[in-house]
Amino acid sequence: MRKKRTILWLGILLLILIGAGWAWHLYDKPHRSAAGESADITVSADTLYHQYQTDERTADQRYMGKVLSVSGRLTGIQHSGKSEIWILSAGANDSGGGINCQLFAGTKVDNEPRAGDAVTIKGRCTGYLMDVNLADCVPEK
Repeated sequence: MRKKRTILWLGILLLILIGAGWAWHLYDKPHRSAAGESADITVSADTLYHQYQTDERTADQRYMGKVLSVSGRLTGIQHSGKSEIWILSAGANDSGGGINCQLFAGTKVDNEPRAGDAVTIKGRCTGYLMDVNLADCVPEK
């Protein structure tokens, strides 16, 4: 009886260790930049924001997790630690929303654009939270 109990506890411990190892592997997995991928969808910032604002569920089904090439006017650039977020305006809407494009860590930009410049950014859509969010972005030339 005691031998069975010991084997049971060792089996449980082994499963816990395997689960912890798998969790660490997933946690430590590097992000993929959108630089090497081709865009699934090309869209303007105005259209993307308008579609999310009118029907978020349908827009999620169409854009979520896909690599988008988004063109629009740069409103500003925010620096937060090592990360850099480019904000594209959503055009003539009065809601003040836009597209937040978080650049992939380590992305070097030769000629950093200024507010008002037309830019095209490629990134993975992560959804809508007051603004449309793109992650792992790279500026296209």
